[in-house]
Amino acid sequence: MDHSARFFVSSFRVAAIAATTFLAAAAQAGPRDPVVVAVGDLACQALTHGQGEGACRSGEIADLIRSIAPDKFLGLGDLQYNNGKLTEYMRVWDVQFGDLRGITAPAPGNHDYGTPDAAGYFAYFGPVANPPVGYYSFNLGKWHIISLNSPICGGDVGCGPGTPQYEWLAADLAASNAQCTIAFMHELRYDWRPWQKWIVDDGKTLYGGSETEPFIPLWELMYDAGVEIVLGGHNHLYQRWAPQDAHGNAASDGVVQFTVGTGGRSLYPYGFGSMPENLVTTQNKSFGLLKLTLHRDSYDYEWVTLPGDAPFADAGAAVACH
Repeated sequence: MDHSARFFVSSFRVAAIAATTFLAAAAQAGPRDPVVVAVGDLACQALTHGQGEGACRSGEIADLIRSIAPDKFLGLGDLQYNNGKLTEYMRVWDVQFGDLRGITAPAPGNHDYGTPDAAGYFAYFGPVANPPVGYYSFNLGKWHIISLNSPICGGDVGCGPGTPQYEWLAADLAASNAQCTIAFMHELRYDWRPWQKWIVDDGKTLYGGSETEPFIPLWELMYDAGVEIVLGGHNHLYQRWAPQDAHGNAASDGVVQFTVGTGGRSLYPYGFGSMPENLVTTQNKSFGLLKLTLHRDSYDYEWVTLPGDAPFADAGAAVACH
């Protein structure tokens, strides 16, 4: 065998060994941990893009999601303004986000109920949104993920014990054997804002005028079950809250709330007075989204700013599940 032949055989063996080593390592590593992005309060009634804090920027958010290429996109309500009509969804949302529909898990927002029974929302998303109730769950990797319907909690029926959504959530949490759980919805238990939107039904003020009190029963269930994270929007800014129970008490085994209402519709001012004690960080100058990497028994979180907007950083690695 001449020198060139020996060199070829030797090179072939090296390449074969390298390939075998790579495949063995890949098999040992297994599939990558799922990546989730979450954001709400997105598409305007028109495709117009503007500049600044009051702009319609949802098309850029859609591009940001594509650049991340997540396994799942959690839509945190008010996905299409102003009343969630099917014609509005087709005119804007479908143009900007239509190709992401296969990875989208939606939750309805109050603007979706601007159309009776959220008919446009349910018509667009179909069975994945579980009409007509709008709450459902699924597993992703080792995690259990729950989508809740917050707008229906504000009426006379509410979401307390004995109501359909409460009892469904209790049964769903009891049936899950996942160590780590995420829930997402539009309106949330904790907020810091310059106003409270009074909940009124037929001229009667409910829940003492509080917009957050109707969610306490659901939060009690989630806290007792050890839910790790609750995601939502409604307030058009970003917030991360320290772990809390259902009554505003800091708790090491509590639920971490992320408010991610930064999907492009507009940005809101902060609340009056000092920042709430359990609100760890917040920003209202940049659009963007939350990225979560879901490990077997922990998660990474990272705020991702829309390119060109004011820089802001908030991230954590390997936060352990309860």
